[in-house]
Amino acid sequence: MNKLIMTEFKRNFKSLILWSVIVAGTAALMLMLFPAFEDAFSNIEEFLSMYPPEFLEIFGMGEGGLDMSTFYGWFGVEGYLFVNLIGGSFAAILGGSILSKEEDDKTIEFLLSKPISRTQIVFGKIIVIILNLLILNSLVALVLMAAFVIYGDVNMTIWFLYSYAPFVLQMIFASISFLISVFVTKSRRVLSIALGLVIGMYVIDLISKLTDEFEYLKYISPYEFINAVSIVNDQMIKPLYLVISIGIIGISLILSWFFYKKKDITA
Repeated sequence: MNKLIMTEFKRNFKSLILWSVIVAGTAALMLMLFPAFEDAFSNIEEFLSMYPPEFLEIFGMGEGGLDMSTFYGWFGVEGYLFVNLIGGSFAAILGGSILSKEEDDKTIEFLLSKPISRTQIVFGKIIVIILNLLILNSLVALVLMAAFVIYGDVNMTIWFLYSYAPFVLQMIFASISFLISVFVTKSRRVLSIALGLVIGMYVIDLISKLTDEFEYLKYISPYEFINAVSIVNDQMIKPLYLVISIGIIGISLILSWFFYKKKDITA
């Protein structure tokens, strides 16, 4: 299985570098913009009062929300969302393609001819997904640490959560996409569904914040599970959300393994 992991990691390495540069670069760009807007924050309360509370809630600036005049609040409003959307897209694409492309590219027969079980194939590819996402988030963590040091405000708990809480969201998207790819083997169809999942969950997150009537939707939105308000103000991920996240990831991966073992695979 070690050879499978190394081969798969090398196959996805260029994609990992590209997406890592995009995500880390986006984070860096948002961080660099903070000084340019810092002088305008003295009037921020007056400016924000022009908007309805529901609108501010969407961006985490409602009552008890983020303070954009602080460095952590600024990144939570302006940068964190992009990190999650782009990183989530990478995770969904990776999770949806890493298994399905073997059948789509007609390489599955060669792979199964090797002395390796389907269980090893599944868990080997899961390990590659985890390694890729950890590397991506570690590069973002380096960017954030450099910025926090430059601005002279290092809170290790917030830094760690801003850096690695997105890993939870990414694993949710990756694991669900991985499960989908067991049944849908055409890469283009899998990727369309996976990206639709990322965008669809964000839309659900927006709806849950717009009105109390749909507030219950937050319990199915991965974006809510790792929201910036909890990270900055509470310096934690809520235990309930963490349990739900682990449940989604675990169930998705176990079902993927279960159905892939029984699947009738044709090259």
